[in-house]
Amino acid sequence: MALIEISRAERLAFGGAAALIALQALPAASWLEYRRELLAAEPWRILTGHFVHLNWPHALVNAAAWCIVARLFAPELGVRGQLTSMVAACVGIAAGLAWLHPQIAWYRGFSGVLHALFFAGASRAALDAMQARAGWRGLWLPLALLAGAAIKVGIEQPGDASTPFANWLGAPVVPQAHLLGAVIGCSVGLATSMIRSAPAQTRDERQ
Repeated sequence: MALIEISRAERLAFGGAAALIALQALPAASWLEYRRELLAAEPWRILTGHFVHLNWPHALVNAAAWCIVARLFAPELGVRGQLTSMVAACVGIAAGLAWLHPQIAWYRGFSGVLHALFFAGASRAALDAMQARAGWRGLWLPLALLAGAAIKVGIEQPGDASTPFANWLGAPVVPQAHLLGAVIGCSVGLATSMIRSAPAQTRDERQ
């Protein structure tokens, strides 16, 4: 029986998922979480706030989802793409929360970055299919994934500046971070697809 091939991007996700779980076992989450009033004095929170969680269900769900997203978009979201998406999302979500939602004083969780990874992979898959002229057969799945995820993100946005309470999590959630992650992920997917297609267009022009 053939073994399932695991890409480098998936190995990165598996290692990252293990790190999320390990961080949950440490008692130092309060030193790592996003806190708006402390960002200037403790700038590491811009990054680390996305890798600590409220509780074990929160950490385990996000760890598992990271592995699934990496598997689903392995061809489109390699190691460089994952790292680019994560760094952009960490900085962009922290900046967006601080600027657009100053009432959100603190935040923990990988879900905003996870949305960035998903939207980066799905948008990259859709754009690559368009550039390859794959037709509807190659486009329907990434477009369906993008549409479904966009509807999910739109529906969960609060009508005001609140942070809704999630019963399964037993804590408030920050869907504003999901929206920011989605926008950032689509931007990264578009940028990486254009960068990848540029050398091919240059070669075609020279022939």
